Amino acid sequence: MIDLGFIRDRIRLLTDVDRRRELAGAASHHYTLGAPLDEAQAQALEARLGVTLPSDYRAFVREIAAHGPGPDHGLVEPSVPEGGAPVRPFVPVFSGPRDGAIVIAEHSLLIITGEHRGEVFTVGDGSIAREAASFGAWYASWADRALIEWLERAAPRLALDGPEDPAELDAIGSGFEAVAAAAKSIPAYRRTLGYLHLRELRYEDAVAAFVAAADGSDNPAPRLHLDRARVHVVKDDPVRAIEEAKAGLHCANVPYETRDELRATLEHALFASNRPDDALAILDQRAAERLYSFDLHHRLARERLARRDLAGAGAALERAAQLRDVMPGSAAREVRVAAAFDPIVSELRAAGRHVDADALEALADRILQAN
Repeated sequence: MIDLGFIRDRIRLLTDVDRRRELAGAASHHYTLGAPLDEAQAQALEARLGVTLPSDYRAFVREIAAHGPGPDHGLVEPSVPEGGAPVRPFVPVFSGPRDGAIVIAEHSLLIITGEHRGEVFTVGDGSIAREAASFGAWYASWADRALIEWLERAAPRLALDGPEDPAELDAIGSGFEAVAAAAKSIPAYRRTLGYLHLRELRYEDAVAAFVAAADGSDNPAPRLHLDRARVHVVKDDPVRAIEEAKAGLHCANVPYETRDELRATLEHALFASNRPDDALAILDQRAAERLYSFDLHHRLARERLARRDLAGAGAALERAAQLRDVMPGSAAREVRVAAAFDPIVSELRAAGRHVDADALEALADRILQAN
């Protein structure tokens, strides 16, 4: 049986927390539910197929949606397979038309005849394999995986900064057990579990999960130092956080993403230790390596301006204007300079700091005239 209430709640939750549509397939389906079939439409489809739909799938398309969010790029609308009704029993062999099955997602078939009726098979790379015993189990598994994926992305932020809205609290409550179960077999989810423990201030459980995640993984030392540094950030122990972050940065072969996260943690701890100059030096290093976004250069400029360091802010924005890979295509220099300077100039004018805004506009003009 399919739990339609669970399905509705989970889709609503994913819609609320995945606001940027970053989870796999979300940019395609946007969690938009297509209109469900009415009874006449469902019966007409079954008449064309020559069989009744499996009960849990029928309940879904009748009560929730005929198409919408789901695995790959989402559920596709039910239709009669090419070549007519599936009159022969389904045989799980990768060849020829899919007699006895209908496509429900890009790589997934729902079997509607024969001994495998009601099961879901996955097709791809010249192979076919049973994926789930029923549509309901298949769809619920996707809903769990999607929530775990969101928690994997969000858990460090949730631990360090807290939830941004009540939906994220609901996601933590709904997903904790699923993460804990997945972590038993998938080491990567042990880090996610660690950050969920950290959010609840269960420090020993968090560290144990981080150590378990590192066990057997490639080059675990930098990330384990990062995780431990974040534990000390949450414990409001910036001195220990600085030590762990620096130890991680001194490891060999630190990947860019981990290095940036270590520096971000170090920067945070330095600010907390009342060492703003050292913190800004770390922020400057991070900005220098951020080649595909203006975000850190803009933040560095704001920090400099907050300290009345107009020259430092101008230097940050001038470097940002030289980033050739930020803008789409081969954007003209005038476009890049404007994108680098205009947001900060606008903020200064909104704050009534017109002298500083004029100075930065003059610097932007000089940059354009110099070439």
